[in-house]
Amino acid sequence: MVPQINTENGLLAKPDETILQHTENALKVFKSIKRAYENVPDLCGTDNFWEHLFYSIFFHDFGKGAVGFQEMLINQEGNLRWKYRHEMLSAGFVSALNYDDFYKKAIGLAIITHHKDINKLRERYNTFPSPHGKKLYQKKLKELEPNFEELLSYLELIGPWSEEYLGYELNNYTPISSIGDLKDVYKYSALPYYLEWEDEEYSTLHGKYGIFLKGFVNACDHLASGSKYEILEGIQDMRSIFDFELRKVQQEALNTNGSAFLTSPTGSGKTEASLFWSDNNQNSSKSKRVFYLLPYTASINAMYKRLQKDFGNEELVGLLHGKASYFLYKALSDDINDYNITKNKIRDIKGLSKKIYRPYKILTPFQILKAFFGTRGFEMQLSEMTNGLFILDEIHAYDAHTTSLILEILKILKNNYNTEILIMSATLPTFIKNLFKDNLGISTEIRMDENELEKFTRHEVNIIHGDLLNNLDSINEDLDEGKHVLVVCNTVLRAQEIFEELSVDVENSALLHSRFMLRDREEIEKSLDDLDLLVGTQAIEVSLDIDYDVLYSEPAPIDALIQRFGRVNRKGWNKDKIATVNIFSEGSEKDKYIYNPKIVQKTVKSLENVDILKENIIQKLVDDIYADGYIGKDKENFDRVQKHFESFNRQIVPFINDNESEMEFYSLFQSYEVVPFKYKLDYLEEIEEGKYYEAMSYFLSINIGQFKKLEKEGNVELDGKTYFVDTKYDNKLGLMLEKENNSVEIH
Repeated sequence: MVPQINTENGLLAKPDETILQHTENALKVFKSIKRAYENVPDLCGTDNFWEHLFYSIFFHDFGKGAVGFQEMLINQEGNLRWKYRHEMLSAGFVSALNYDDFYKKAIGLAIITHHKDINKLRERYNTFPSPHGKKLYQKKLKELEPNFEELLSYLELIGPWSEEYLGYELNNYTPISSIGDLKDVYKYSALPYYLEWEDEEYSTLHGKYGIFLKGFVNACDHLASGSKYEILEGIQDMRSIFDFELRKVQQEALNTNGSAFLTSPTGSGKTEASLFWSDNNQNSSKSKRVFYLLPYTASINAMYKRLQKDFGNEELVGLLHGKASYFLYKALSDDINDYNITKNKIRDIKGLSKKIYRPYKILTPFQILKAFFGTRGFEMQLSEMTNGLFILDEIHAYDAHTTSLILEILKILKNNYNTEILIMSATLPTFIKNLFKDNLGISTEIRMDENELEKFTRHEVNIIHGDLLNNLDSINEDLDEGKHVLVVCNTVLRAQEIFEELSVDVENSALLHSRFMLRDREEIEKSLDDLDLLVGTQAIEVSLDIDYDVLYSEPAPIDALIQRFGRVNRKGWNKDKIATVNIFSEGSEKDKYIYNPKIVQKTVKSLENVDILKENIIQKLVDDIYADGYIGKDKENFDRVQKHFESFNRQIVPFINDNESEMEFYSLFQSYEVVPFKYKLDYLEEIEEGKYYEAMSYFLSINIGQFKKLEKEGNVELDGKTYFVDTKYDNKLGLMLEKENNSVEIH
């Protein structure tokens, strides 16, 4: 029989929710997480893990029973602040538990750090060796006395609630007689852990056990606070979502167990195949989380919209990338007129996408990498990724350094966190495939057979000697004949030059690259499937569903070119139509800073011997060109990560956020967010009116080299935290940097 404790009028956790109400809501989340991640005790080697997590959640808000905290919640209009951390007091209740000291310390750590990591607690709330900190702690501890009896009465709920949410009754606790019995968990557990975590005594705590304990406490607390009381399950039957006659690779993916490679031409249905694979590798409750990784923001946005539409439930799909807020704002603002309502909805959507809630997430690899650099909340990220199904689309699109980082984190996820991985590409060089095979133990390959590949032949290759600028007549002839023409350049500067030349007589045309403000880029992306002329950079290579009649491209490595080819005659399945893809033999002077010149030369030479590009010869072409694997700087960058990442990652431990590691992560982004000077007043006006998402629309990215050059020339102004660049900007051409330095900006 459940004790009759008044949960309606008890001590408050929030202005509109009691401690008991919030705790029980968090335990509801706990129950769904336990069901979804049932193998966690085995993974972390702790049979009683779920008990420890139960107690961590049960006690996590007891410190809110302090008189000062209660007064703050009751008298909100007086703007009264308590100026202390409730979790410093909550953690002391582990004194009631009948566990070995090691596990009591662990549970105490999970509680005391569920809002602030140990570093933050050391800065402001340490109780040792600071006499002031100890005195303040004891003063706040005494504030529990008036409500101590009520808090102790809550312990009577451990039995019935553990039976309800854990599955069996717990009674391994001892009543506490006074506040003097409560441990100072900062001194007892947090400080020794900080000083000695490298010692063998703490090895379990700073391993998966500590990560899961902290990660799941945060997940349960955050979701309950957001009125979400269980994590969502995935699509119950993916085949019912995509109810059509399956191609061979899709059928094979539907029947593939475990990790695999999927190699199939652009436009052949890889996305559906990958989702069938995820469905076949689900658990019985369909609660494994699916992570769909793509290289570029535009392709992530497109995939997010597509899956929301296909699944018919926007709650199931999450979106994570650096500019997700703005994308969501534009998506919502058509339906919601009130800016504050929109802002709150974006905050809620983004917040849930960062937590263990949605079963499908579309994101960049950098969002996954965060967890391995110890950024805030990494324990919850790693906990969520456990048992995860990872789909890596267009794996060829990353440079050697990023590929090496991805490989290292996949090794950790596969070997330590029970994940399965599907690596997809239209063109994956065998040497890269072998790197993943050898390091991840993946042997299964899904691919079209020779007959299917031959039917999928769509392109005729034409090498044009010379460069793009000196051969505009050919492009104009195709435009005059009414063809939809795609032109792909290797640098932003060259793309701007070409667009200026060609668009004079073509009204229905657009330029797409990385140096547009968000508001202009969004408008351009809306029009991509209905243009007579599109000039672009690498931004058009991956996962954009566009289909043009003819391509003109600057020379690039074979795998990049194959992606560009895939935007022409895209729907060429089982058709007789063959489209021409024209490749210039020469690029611009700046190309050498983007692509390895030897690989580009080998690519052009190989394609000179090709007329009709049959899909069944592409793999051989790719492998011949990449016969030596990574070379030069690419090899150096790849090997450097391989050599150092494992030891670096060992320094990342739960309960502590390492500022240096976090800075190292953000240094991976070699760019600055800036606003063109001509829009400074508009930007500041939006900020003044509190319209932060509208203000975001003025941002664009430039690389470090370009930023430093503008700064040296006196063309950068810092106002608050925003950089304004005084250089020409045009909404059709983007930011104009007439002379780019050697750090060339692509895509």
